[in-house]
Amino acid sequence: MRARGWIRSRLGREERGQVIPFIVIALVPLLGMLGLTLDIGYAYYSQRAMQSSADAAALAGAAQLPSLSDATALSNQYGAGSGSKNQLASSGVTGVTQTVSEKCVASLPGCAPDNAVVVDETGNASTFFLRLFGVSSIPIHVESTACGPCADRPADIVIVFDRTGSMCWTWSGAPDPACTKLNNAKSGIETMLTAFDPSVDRVGLVVLPPVDSGKSNCTTPSSTSYDSTSSRYLVVPITNQYKKGGVLDHSSSLVSTVDCMPASGATSYATALEQAQAELVKDGRPDALHYIVFFTDGAANTGPAYYPNTSPYRKTPCHQGVASANTIKAAGTTIFGIGYTLQGVGGTSNTCQSYTGATETGITAYQAVQGIASNAQTFFDNEQVSGLDAVFASVATLITGPRLIPNSLQ
Repeated sequence: MRARGWIRSRLGREERGQVIPFIVIALVPLLGMLGLTLDIGYAYYSQRAMQSSADAAALAGAAQLPSLSDATALSNQYGAGSGSKNQLASSGVTGVTQTVSEKCVASLPGCAPDNAVVVDETGNASTFFLRLFGVSSIPIHVESTACGPCADRPADIVIVFDRTGSMCWTWSGAPDPACTKLNNAKSGIETMLTAFDPSVDRVGLVVLPPVDSGKSNCTTPSSTSYDSTSSRYLVVPITNQYKKGGVLDHSSSLVSTVDCMPASGATSYATALEQAQAELVKDGRPDALHYIVFFTDGAANTGPAYYPNTSPYRKTPCHQGVASANTIKAAGTTIFGIGYTLQGVGGTSNTCQSYTGATETGITAYQAVQGIASNAQTFFDNEQVSGLDAVFASVATLITGPRLIPNSLQ
């Protein structure tokens, strides 16, 4: 009996000993599957971190369009390129590379020449369990595209356009029968309008000098245009009738007025800005963002004669322009200030003057337009006669705002 019990015990131990290798062998693929599951999950987490990096880079770059060089530089700053790889290293991503390109998405407005930034990132997600099987990393790849301008937030915009006589002068102050500056400015405005979407963006137009009472928008202003309270600064109320079939409608009131505006007269900022704000208050939508795009090529040098000679509107028109703008900004309107050759040869266009011709001290045209603008981001100084298309396209981008776009729109 003892012998039989010993034999059974011995056989049981031998059987158990034979099962253990099979269990170990079976655990190997199970551990591998577990490791694969965990490492793939971590790779997915790393990919999401990289996607967030690419999204941030694309949005940052799109905000700089139409400047391709600025878009690339800022995309690299915010994404995985140029010293920012440590942002992904903490997520276990190594070997990061990033490429930035620009393209025109034809289904969206604003190709001047491109309206979208594409950020492509590749890298490797580190593994843990799979290292036991010789797999130290999993390759990952993401791509993000952002457009600017393209957003669908509603905006009401009033353009304040300086069409004074100096718009038909050269940079140095000589007569220019071709009115190069005027035509460049008109082209810039139309570039901006092209980038807007009439279904969400409405635009009005204020001019300085104003249009004489009873005259058409295309009439050259007189030397006394500022001096009558019945002169019209607002020549086109806020409208969404400026495009047809996705392109500018040159028969519309807004675009045709931009096309036909002549240049003449002196410069006075304040009342034009106030009239633009009055239109936003009167006809602007309560759910829309309100903007004034103020454009001028020179210093204020006059004021309406219906004010007394001691009024700041007459004596210190540049300072009054800033004061009027400050009141407007306090009401919640964002002002873009665009200066065009303000510091022309000899500095003549930069000198603020009283209605008497005396120099207005303590301020220049550059400082005035800078003070009229809401902040540094909304102030543009262009000292070259060319290049206004890019400036106005940048304004459009800031108004409409960049956003990520799906593959279906690309």
